[in-house]
Amino acid sequence: MINVKGIKKNYGELEVLKGIDLKVEKGEVVVIIGPSGSGKSTFLRCLNYLEVPSAGSIKIDEFSIDAENYSKGDVKNLRSKSAMVFQNFNLFNNKTVLENVMEGLITVKNLDKKISEEIALKRLKQVNMDMKKDSYPKSLSGGQKQRVAIARAVALNPEVILFDEPTSALDPEMVLEVLNVIKELADDDTTMVIVTHEISFARDIADFVIFMDKGVIIEQGTAKEVLLNPKQVRTKEFLSNVSLH
Repeated sequence: MINVKGIKKNYGELEVLKGIDLKVEKGEVVVIIGPSGSGKSTFLRCLNYLEVPSAGSIKIDEFSIDAENYSKGDVKNLRSKSAMVFQNFNLFNNKTVLENVMEGLITVKNLDKKISEEIALKRLKQVNMDMKKDSYPKSLSGGQKQRVAIARAVALNPEVILFDEPTSALDPEMVLEVLNVIKELADDDTTMVIVTHEISFARDIADFVIFMDKGVIIEQGTAKEVLLNPKQVRTKEFLSNVSLH
């Protein structure tokens, strides 16, 4: 499904990613955890070339792209395979909730307005936001905005959904409603790669957990292996400082 080999990212002299390898099977939920500055979000953004890797290759299904040699068309093809949910929602403030979800269907998938509206309404209903379809983002709570952002991602029917700290901009009482929506997607066998600091959520939802620090993968395995029985000293140290509840 997804096969990542040797992904590196440098900003001048600063080496943020030092060669990341990752395999994700169809329907799998992979959760990436680690301290701030470990390269988690940079890696996630490299998966759809929002950040262009300095080296390495990414394969999603039959399509592959190489950081050493790629075209604009390759980037477009790669992005058509995935959808991203950002920590700050990235909604269009001048468009209604419905228009926000329709936008990608019209501009990326080239669907007509009527079909786009049908799909958008179905996906808004899935996240319990259909009653707000005519509202504008400024009138929504953070949790509602994030549910709209998730509906927008799911509407594109991507091979994989990438979540970059989907709850970090939310008030604590909003976190649960967004995590529940993501859990429902997991139950539907949606392939997901999630960067999060919600360790208990990672334990509940992940098929596979990756612990990153200083641009490398320190440890990886099932949620039980990594979160409850970590082998590496650095993983143990990190988990001892965060809550598992």
